[in-house]
Amino acid sequence: MLIDVNSSTTHLPDYVLDPSPLALFTRLQRVGLHLERLQAEAMEDIGMSFPDYTLLATLHRETAPHQLPVSRLAELVLRPMGSITQVVDRLEKTGLVRRAVDPADRRRVLVELTDAGIDLAVSGDHAYRICRQRVLDALPDPDLERIDGALLELLVALESDQVAADPDSTLAEPA
Repeated sequence: MLIDVNSSTTHLPDYVLDPSPLALFTRLQRVGLHLERLQAEAMEDIGMSFPDYTLLATLHRETAPHQLPVSRLAELVLRPMGSITQVVDRLEKTGLVRRAVDPADRRRVLVELTDAGIDLAVSGDHAYRICRQRVLDALPDPDLERIDGALLELLVALESDQVAADPDSTLAEPA
């Protein structure tokens, strides 16, 4: 379904409706702002920031005991190590994660979800799913498939650009 940009129901500024390919990044930025708003709304009831939830959710996707090396967490959530360390410190103080020495390599530190962290990750997953579904329900399935395919192609192009610009990037390493 294509949007009728002449429709009186459109409340978007003219510069967002610019049909040129370069305006794509303007639209993506605006989509990003809406995503941030939805993410904050979803986390409001559980009293957590979205970056903190993202770390919990990333660990929760791992099989029990829901743990990863700190460096791998940084790669998966696309954050610098310093930023991840701050998030882990904050979550550790609240009892949602714990650090442990990797028994396979004592030089590595693992971050592991606690039972309270698992519970909060599950609550966050549920809250975020509700917010996402509210938006996705407004789009027909064929449009969702088309958008998803195009965004995946754009994501691959952006990650390839990152690797080309910074060959030492964690994106350049196989997962």
